[in-house]
Amino acid sequence: MKYVKKGMEESPVPESFWANTSGNEIIYRYIQQGTAQMKVEFDELMKGNAIEKNIKSELTYREMDDIDNIYSFLLFTGYLKIEKSSDLYRYYLKIPNKEIEMIYVQIFSQWFDAVIKKNSTSFYTALYKGDEEEARKVLNAILFQSISYFDAKEDFYHGFLTGMLQEFHVISNRESGMGRFDLAVIPDDFSKRGLIIECKHAASLRSLKAESEAAAEQIREKQYIEGYLADGYTDFIGYGIAFYKKSCYITKLNKNR
Repeated sequence: MKYVKKGMEESPVPESFWANTSGNEIIYRYIQQGTAQMKVEFDELMKGNAIEKNIKSELTYREMDDIDNIYSFLLFTGYLKIEKSSDLYRYYLKIPNKEIEMIYVQIFSQWFDAVIKKNSTSFYTALYKGDEEEARKVLNAILFQSISYFDAKEDFYHGFLTGMLQEFHVISNRESGMGRFDLAVIPDDFSKRGLIIECKHAASLRSLKAESEAAAEQIREKQYIEGYLADGYTDFIGYGIAFYKKSCYITKLNKNR
């Protein structure tokens, strides 16, 4: 299949000659198996940039299962297009159009949701035990696997945390004390521990810690926890969580201050 040559000579947009569903499933598997470098490259593609890759002129069905051939497969199936050639069998590749970009978004969302679900219990357990260091490690490991397309959006982090805690009784933007908190995990029994979380979007990596401390202090100043204690709950922990791109910092509210 002299597909690359044909694509260069006849059309800058490769044909799609596999069914969309089967192609999506293969891409999902590639993403699951992908290296950290591949995720960086997909980040660039999702930003609208081109990446330079070697492309095989032919692919057998057996070779389609090889992770090393991911970009050849994506080109041959129409999920990438050739922008220009840099050398023999080496090309600059881009996502061809908005429709294909949305397919990538759907696939990445599906994959990222699975990552969140897999780690949600360990994240909640760390928060419940008051171990902010462990919670931060879990959260940062997950954020590192996300793509910039998502974390560039203003509401990403709030939705991300909601997804991390969705297996528990999580509520958001409710009134308590003297204001509205971002998130709370409400226990099913008054004697069990609950969580209050306030989020901040930091302007830089350097300001992460200060922003998380400010978020924790907001919980104290607005008396979010006191609102639930007045309702009969006996134990709540407050956390300020600040985010910057693929990093976060978590500060546990010091009740003794």
